[in-house]
Parts: sequence; structure tokens; C-alpha cells
Amino acid sequence: MWTAPVPHDVEFMKVWAQRKEALAAGTAGALGERQLEELIQRKLDKGVTNLWDYAILVMREGKQLADKEKRIKLGEFAQRLAPDLPNVYFYTGNAQLEKNRWKLSSVIEGNMAGFKAYLRNIPMAIGQGLNALYGMGLGILLAIVTFCLMVFFKRLPIYLHALKEELKGGTQELIQGVGRITLLVLPFLLQLNIVWCVLIWCLILWRYLTKGEKGLVLLSFLFVVYLPPTGDALLQFMAGPRAQAVFDIYETTYGERRPQAVERLKRWVEDHPEDRDALFAVALASKREGDYPEAKKYYQQLLKLNPSDPAVISNFGNLSLALGDPVTASGLYQKAIELAPNNGAYYFNLSKSLSQRSMVVLQDADQTFQKAKELSPAVIGEHMEIDSPHPNRSVIDMTVPLDDLRNKLNAAFWRETGLSYFIVDVWLRDLSPRLPFVVPVLFVVAVIGIAIVRKGREEWWRCSQCGMISTQPVGKREGRKSICVRCFRIIKGKEIDKGLKAGKLRDTKIFQIRMGVYDKLFPFLVPGVGHIWKGYNVRGLLYLCIFFVALGIVSFGRDIIPLAIPLPTAGVPGGVLFIITFLVVLYGVAAWGGYRKEGREITKPSFSLEGIRR
Repeated sequence: MWTAPVPHDVEFMKVWAQRKEALAAGTAGALGERQLEELIQRKLDKGVTNLWDYAILVMREGKQLADKEKRIKLGEFAQRLAPDLPNVYFYTGNAQLEKNRWKLSSVIEGNMAGFKAYLRNIPMAIGQGLNALYGMGLGILLAIVTFCLMVFFKRLPIYLHALKEELKGGTQELIQGVGRITLLVLPFLLQLNIVWCVLIWCLILWRYLTKGEKGLVLLSFLFVVYLPPTGDALLQFMAGPRAQAVFDIYETTYGERRPQAVERLKRWVEDHPEDRDALFAVALASKREGDYPEAKKYYQQLLKLNPSDPAVISNFGNLSLALGDPVTASGLYQKAIELAPNNGAYYFNLSKSLSQRSMVVLQDADQTFQKAKELSPAVIGEHMEIDSPHPNRSVIDMTVPLDDLRNKLNAAFWRETGLSYFIVDVWLRDLSPRLPFVVPVLFVVAVIGIAIVRKGREEWWRCSQCGMISTQPVGKREGRKSICVRCFRIIKGKEIDKGLKAGKLRDTKIFQIRMGVYDKLFPFLVPGVGHIWKGYNVRGLLYLCIFFVALGIVSFGRDIIPLAIPLPTAGVPGGVLFIITFLVVLYGVAAWGGYRKEGREITKPSFSLEGIRR
């Protein structure tokens, strides 16, 4: 079980151990603030931005406290220990909410700060994002399966009636009937997964589907073609060396600078000496760790790659200043300013080197400092809060920007996966483990083939009032409702054969009762099913997607891809309660809406069916 920080820095471990001993002895105050402050200062001296492990341990302590003020205080320390860890802000928001249930503004601000931290924390954002995408993709696939099953259930009676008639016929019709049976079991014979099974079934019933159903089945087909391969490509890429290199650059620059990440990055730059960002991160890490000869080697390697890189030149000047050579450092800063005259950080660093050279240039140092504040007031102001004589705090070290890391990750994905994967490969991947060359593109070929073959052929259809299935001419058509000739004659009062009329009324009553049961039952099964049954396909599929996506995110929000930082603490305050409430409200709205709507494909008789025996 994960219970303690990785022992990669003796200084941090020593301070943390002193705090635990002082707390046990009762000499560290209520929370051990002095040791926590010392831990933060040593973190800044080491040039470390985030101490994930210690922030999580501080949050764990806070969760065990009954005093709400102390919990908030520990949350503030956790934020300073790991300002890019979203959960420290969510934890503080939880603590503030428990202290004052009516002060929602501070909770909202804390949650917003947590979401901003997610944007800065690339490995964690990628992990959570992929988990969320997995849940969304699974939800969409479940919605597609449910939609196709409903469409299949609605149109299957027509198919079975045609099969029944063919089995009664001659040899040719019998062969056609056997072919129909074979088509129904074909997905099982090919061992296709459930998603492709339902799509193939809809394809088999294609000629009986409405235009709206066909459009949504084709849209579902595109999702099924692209969603699983895209997820596979993303997971495969994220488990590969290129993505790991980007994560290691982040950990080395913005994280705890774990030795494992630094060592992996050093091995990476040995194999990829052209990777500027990885070299830059390793050089900066070596300088911050005090290994100046190694840092100098990497900076020289960077300058060979690009002698006009101002960030590299400025950081090389910081290294020279740390080595006690302010003259060389000043020359390097001047060169960086020539290349990027609008960056205030270079002027600030120059003012530091000038102030160390002699008393004569102190006025120049002050003028340079004022220029730095004028060009980059936010950067200079932020640095002045942590400024000290320590080499890692006296000057501003340039880092690999987060946007560059995101772009690097995106470019690496497309370079490794390739655009041809989404244009060609996804359409030609094998679907059946039993039979080769069963590929998604055959679905499109089949649709085109069915559209060509069906021209000029008689089509089976079902009367929307009595449920009779036939190929006879339609008596009356209104939208999706088609009424047979005999029902139309009864409506118009022109049917004189009492026996035929009684039989038709009996069939109508049986059909209307069965459809009435379905109309009342389906809306309460799953949100959207009732709408699909009654012909509101777009709205029904939308309800299904929302419901299953929300369910998928709740169920698989953290379980598929392990997070780079294990987080035992709570997330957004009230997040689970909100999602549960949302699902209940969605179910209620969808069920009530589906129950009240009139079916678009069933015609209610304009005459009474009372007294007619079934």
C-alpha cells in the first residue's frame, strides 16, 4: 500500500522525520508548521516545483483532524507544497464547505483553481482525460448497441413474416428462407463482438428501416469504426517511449524530479541527441541538483544544436553565475537579450550578474532590473517572492513551456500513428477471428449493394393500425403511418363483408393492446428507449448517449489508466452526489417524455374496439 514518499531526497526525508518526531513529542505546535515551512523552503532551494508525495501526506493528515480550521490550514500548506496538484484545491474546497455550508464562493474558487491545475499537470490531465474518454467511448458504444437492438426488435416481425412465407413456398423460396436464417446467425458464426453483431442485424433488416433509422445506423457505424481503434492507438502511444519522454520532461522540470525520470531522460537523450526539449530538461535538472560539469556538457550540446537559442544561452549564463563567473554570465545574458529583447527574465538575470561584478556597475544593474520589471512585471513579481542568494533562486531559470510539451506530445502521436491509420487502416482491420477479410469497408459495400438490388422489388410493410404484414398496395399513408386497404375501407365505412370486418377488428384490437403494453413498458427501461420505440430516434439516441456516457465516466473514471500520482483524496466536492442526481433526473425526464409522446408509426383507430372479442 502506498503510504510514504519515495526516498529520493535525504533532506526532505530528514525534515519530514523531524516533524513526525516533534508532533509525537508535542513540541512541534499543533500542525508542525515550522517543519512544513522548512520543507517548502528547501523545495525552492532545490528548484523543485511540486512535492506530490508530501502534499498528499499533508492532506491525509488533514482528513483525520476534527478541527476544521486546522484542516484548511493543512490544505493551504499542501497547495504550497504541490501547486500543480488539483486535489489539494479540491481538498481545501471540501474543508471550507464543511466549515461553512453557505460560503459557496470560496468553494467555487477552489474548484476553479483545481481545474486550472489539471491544465498545468500534463501527465495527470492525460491520465484522467484518457479515463474519461474511455468511459465516454464505452457509453457511446452501449448507446449504439441499445439503439440498434431496439431498431432490430421493431423491424424483426416483418423479417420473420417474410421468412415464414418463404418456408411455405417452393424450392426457390425455401432456399431464400434458409438464407434468411443463415444471415441472422452469421454474426455468431463469424464470432463478431456484440457491437458489430447488432450493426450486421440492422444491415440485414436494412430494407425495412426508415430513412431516419438508416441515417443513425450509418452514423453509429462510423463511431464503431473509429472509436475502438482510436482508443487502442492512444493507449499504445501513451505506453510507448515518446510519450514517456514527454512525461519525464514534465516530471524533471515541474515535478519532484524523481531519479527514475531523470535517468530515463538521460538514456533518451543518448539515443535521441536531437531532442532539444529533453536535453534542455536534463541540463536544467543537472544544474539544480548541483552537478555543474554535467549541466555544462548538456548546455554545450544544446548550443551545437542551435547557437541562437536565447533560453539555452540565458540558462548557460545562470550556470556560469553559479560557478562564480559573473563576467561570462553577463556576456551570455547580453547575447540572450539581443536575440529576445522583449523578455524581462534575461534583463533580470543580467542585473544579478552585474550586481556581483563590482560596485561600479551597480547603477547599471538597477537600471537593468527596472527594465526587467517593465517588460515582464508578472514574472519578476512572482520570482521576487522566492528570491534568495541560493543559485536555484537568485536567477530565473528558463524551462520548457507547457504548451511546447503539449504540442510535442500531439506531434509525436501523429508521427507515430500516422494519418493513414485513420484513413485506411481502420477500414481494413479484421473483425472476425474465424474468417479473414471481414473488414468494416464491407459494411459500406453491402449497403450500396442492397440499395441497388432492392430497386423495383416488392417490399414487405406493416399496417400501422392492425399490424398486418403484406406486400399489398398501401391504402393510406400519413408520414410514417401506412394503413392497409381493408383498414382504410373500414375507416371509410365501405367494408360490407361482415366476416372480414370482424376478423380485421379483432386483429386490430390484439395489435393495439400489444403495442399499448410496449408503449407503457419501454419508456421506463432505459432513458431513450421509449423515444426510439415511438419513432423519435434522434432524441432517443441522444438520451441513451448521455445516460451511458455519464454512467461510463462514473464507473471507469479512474480505473483504466493508473494515474501518475496516486490520489487517495476526494475530488470535486459533491461530485458523486451531483452525477447520481443528474442520472436520476435524466431518467425521470426521459421516462416521462417517452411515456407521454404519441407513437409516430402506430395509428390509433378512429372507431371503438369495445366489445370486440380477442
